[in-house]
Amino acid sequence: MDDNTIKKGITELWNNAYTNYDNCYAHGMKSEGEKLEWLRLLDRLIETKPSEVLDVGAGTGFVSLLLAEQGHNCKGVDLSENMLSVARAKAEKAGYTNVSFAIADAEDTKEQSNYYDVVINRHLVWTLPHPEKAIRDWKRVLKPGGKLIIMEGNWHYSRPSDKLQVFLGRCLLSIQEKRNAFSHNGDYDADLKKSLPMLKSKNAKRLSNMVEDAGFAVSVVALKDVDRAEKKAMPMAYRLLNPHKRIAVIGIKEN
Repeated sequence: MDDNTIKKGITELWNNAYTNYDNCYAHGMKSEGEKLEWLRLLDRLIETKPSEVLDVGAGTGFVSLLLAEQGHNCKGVDLSENMLSVARAKAEKAGYTNVSFAIADAEDTKEQSNYYDVVINRHLVWTLPHPEKAIRDWKRVLKPGGKLIIMEGNWHYSRPSDKLQVFLGRCLLSIQEKRNAFSHNGDYDADLKKSLPMLKSKNAKRLSNMVEDAGFAVSVVALKDVDRAEKKAMPMAYRLLNPHKRIAVIGIKEN
């Protein structure tokens, strides 16, 4: 598939998903305990306030709005206008004037070079056809000494125990919600998935190496407290469906 077709497919999927995105566990905020852990995490990861932050793949504004609440100046960009419309509405309702949203390609943001203190994203890299290109662009827009924060999870569930857990979760969910929880409606189609290298487990495991190869000084932080709070808010079926563990890959742009 050519890049235009890939990006069009990605945009269409998220433009269709916007109405229900925040209702999904592991996407929207489900409890005060979860919000508290996210705020604590972002406090640890971004020490300087206020910072100029670019939230790439901002979606409905989950990270952008937390950063705005903490006093940072944040710009969120995404390919999906529908997702961003939700983010704008939430920002307006909260009365935030230090956050804005715009359409942009995560792999070519068109943002000013050497401008941002922090570039951050959550659950984005697996959706990119050219993650290395994206990482290079994020480095370009960071100031010397700036920080890249990539938050991702092990979404592949390749261990037999994880596969069994997810299967049991789908069975339980099908019974409880009287629907086919084994359906893949709303997922990327097979051809599109082939164009997304980070969907392959071997590539996802290389994420920290990819950031290092781009010239960053790299460290990795496990998001245990966030995962724990998130899963505490989930009903049992959804807890079984989500055995993922998340990390933050942190890269410092050297001077």
